[in-house]
Amino acid sequence: MKRLLIATLMATSSTFAMPAAAEDQDEEHAAHLELFEGYLEISEKYLDLAKRKDAAVFFAIEGIAEIYENRGQAAEAIPILKAALETHAEDQAIRNVIRFKLRDLYRETEQSDLALAELQSVIDENR
Repeated sequence: MKRLLIATLMATSSTFAMPAAAEDQDEEHAAHLELFEGYLEISEKYLDLAKRKDAAVFFAIEGIAEIYENRGQAAEAIPILKAALETHAEDQAIRNVIRFKLRDLYRETEQSDLALAELQSVIDENR
């Protein structure tokens, strides 16, 4: 199935390529095949990882923070992550991830005392 998908993608992409010598096309197709195989391998690993609850929460936290940071509104992500702390009160691994991201957001918004407080919370909660 994977090879079929790769072959289809290669065939589609080659229809838009400029005409070249057969040997050049073979090399180009081999390079495309290698690139597509690498992409599929990474995609499969990502999907496997995303099935894990802690990893899925991590991806969501990173995504939320990234969107707000790209908008120049890093401070807007803080209350969302603080609510996530309450939601995941029983899962220390997830709490650690949230607290580290809060630390980053506090640093970015020049709230160094709150950033230090998050790190201290990580230490206290993991004793």
